[in-house]
Amino acid sequence: MLESIADAANLLVVNDNSSGESPHEAVLAASRFGMEGRLIVDRTPFDGFGAARNVCLRLHAQRAAGDWVMFVDADEVLGPQVGTIAARLPLVPPGYDFVDGYTWHFFASFDYYTSIERRMMFFRYRAGLKWEGAVHERLTGLSGKRLALPYLYGHYGHTLEPRRHAEKGRHYSSLGAPGEVLPEDRLGDFDVSGYFRPVYPRLLRFAGKHPPEAQKMLELLAPRLRREHELTQKNVNLQGVSVKVSNVLRRCYYEVRWRSRFMEPLSRRLMPS
Repeated sequence: MLESIADAANLLVVNDNSSGESPHEAVLAASRFGMEGRLIVDRTPFDGFGAARNVCLRLHAQRAAGDWVMFVDADEVLGPQVGTIAARLPLVPPGYDFVDGYTWHFFASFDYYTSIERRMMFFRYRAGLKWEGAVHERLTGLSGKRLALPYLYGHYGHTLEPRRHAEKGRHYSSLGAPGEVLPEDRLGDFDVSGYFRPVYPRLLRFAGKHPPEAQKMLELLAPRLRREHELTQKNVNLQGVSVKVSNVLRRCYYEVRWRSRFMEPLSRRLMPS
């Protein structure tokens, strides 16, 4: 993620809320942001995702960091076009406060995704902005229009070990997110196929290209995750005819949804030719 946005963002603001010695310090320092003096790290203890993002907004204001803020999480990797998009943000008319893209949501594999969803990429900075909510937080203080670009990038947070997925669910639940979670005493050994059974029928075969900076990491992770990803393939092979037909239609819907943005002149102006 860090390398994929290095040519798009002038400054990286990080709320590192790990307790004790940070496991992220060395990676941040070795990034282009760290080596080029474009990095601010705050060590505020974790008090919910909204509070963590508000720390970053405060630091952005203190540094007068710019008119636009890039919204990105550590499990997302953007493609090389994002640098051009960021450079063209001054072309966005004042009535627009948001520039969105679309993400592949990869799940339990680097070869399958659940959906392609519209995702906020940039928002205009104004005094008084605030994130609300401990989980699934919402940005308040902007009322301008949204612009969606025909731009795809990857979200990989659900491709790692199943236990990490279950632990994340427990963490989100503790902050108020709805949904069932695994008891703590089952985290060490649980039926992965049963746990992911509701998701397997929704998996769509990925036929595109991963962002270049993601590809490097995926090649390193693939051997470690081979057993888990082979289990995903085994369960996808069990999809019935009706499920496969439904998924063909879903795939077409997602393709039309993001590709139709090429029809908007302003969207085309922000995209590289």
